[in-house]
Amino acid sequence: MTGDQQSSKKVAVVYHYFAHYREPVIRELLRSPQHEYHFFADTQSFNSGIKLTEIDSEFFTRTKCIKFGPMLFQWSLLKLALSRRYKTLILLGNCKWPTMWLAAVLGRVTGKRVLFWTHGWLKYETGVQALIRNSFYKLGHGLLLYGHRAKCIGVDYGFSPERLHVIYNSLDCDLQDQTRDSLKSDTREQTRAQYFPGREEYPVLVNITRLQRHKKLDQLIHAAAALESQGQPVNVLVVGDGPDKDELERLASKLGVHARFTGAVYGEDELGRILISSDIAVMPGPIGLLAMHALAYGVPAISNDNYDKQMPEFESIIDGKTGGFFSEDNLDSLVQTIGDQLAIEWTHEQRMSAARELIERFYNPVSQRILIDRAAAGEPADDLFNASIQRYTRSGGEA
Repeated sequence: MTGDQQSSKKVAVVYHYFAHYREPVIRELLRSPQHEYHFFADTQSFNSGIKLTEIDSEFFTRTKCIKFGPMLFQWSLLKLALSRRYKTLILLGNCKWPTMWLAAVLGRVTGKRVLFWTHGWLKYETGVQALIRNSFYKLGHGLLLYGHRAKCIGVDYGFSPERLHVIYNSLDCDLQDQTRDSLKSDTREQTRAQYFPGREEYPVLVNITRLQRHKKLDQLIHAAAALESQGQPVNVLVVGDGPDKDELERLASKLGVHARFTGAVYGEDELGRILISSDIAVMPGPIGLLAMHALAYGVPAISNDNYDKQMPEFESIIDGKTGGFFSEDNLDSLVQTIGDQLAIEWTHEQRMSAARELIERFYNPVSQRILIDRAAAGEPADDLFNASIQRYTRSGGEA
């Protein structure tokens, strides 16, 4: 540990578990020149099927969680909240979990800075639900939010904009850069021929997700069938596993849709090959990390326009530039939106430039670390500062 790290303020980051995709931002936080971050979480994902990240044991402490229905108890968190070792607590902002309330109160009483890392408000709420959530958030000095819509809703509820830090979300940009650079010039053609022999020239609509009902992937299959009947043949490539896989395969077969279901794929090498070979990422249900994953490889994304049911990453879709939106549950609208995107006469390089601009400016671990550092230091949230951060560059530095 360097001298700068030894003299920096210690920050405790508490989650129920750290999903594997969090690893890049955790690595960045461990490199922070401003704070010394320590991480606390359980080492199980409670049968969610989510792969967990591994953190250097020097900076990670297991805090066992006990789950009862929608509630979760993390009792060792209370001792942590009372500890004099940490100046700042960053807590997972889940208002359904009693020990998060208690930890926030104890943290405030003992003079700590308390922040909630959370989606925040996905939609406007009323009644008891709004009262509980807003009361919980008011316990914190600030919120670390994934998107600007949540901030706008929070301001409407009376929260000061200076308390609402938009820190976005991110994947492993370094690994994606390395993967993209390692792909050969003919990778796109070879991969399309591998999955769709004899139909390589037709556009590929891709989806990477867990195959569950609320993702509404049946709409993607129906849209592909409609496009084919209109004389616009497409291929559908579905990456992932889940309870709806067999049903979706049967639907594609029944409608005569040229679809491939790969099952679960975790390696970035194969995911990079798939994405670089695709034309549009289509998520009829709520889109999350798929939007950022697709944009990292220059693939525009399409999702529905019901923002109350969306995930914060939908904000990375700029209509006509990085993708588009269709009217929720409206098949004609979905078909039209896919057709409109396919009609845009951009080269792959042009699409890559447009998509990467957002990733390099906002949706990367370096930008996240800078913004979290500011919040932990007590700086006010500043959206103009967010927009002025220099672009992400490989190997964890700013340009």
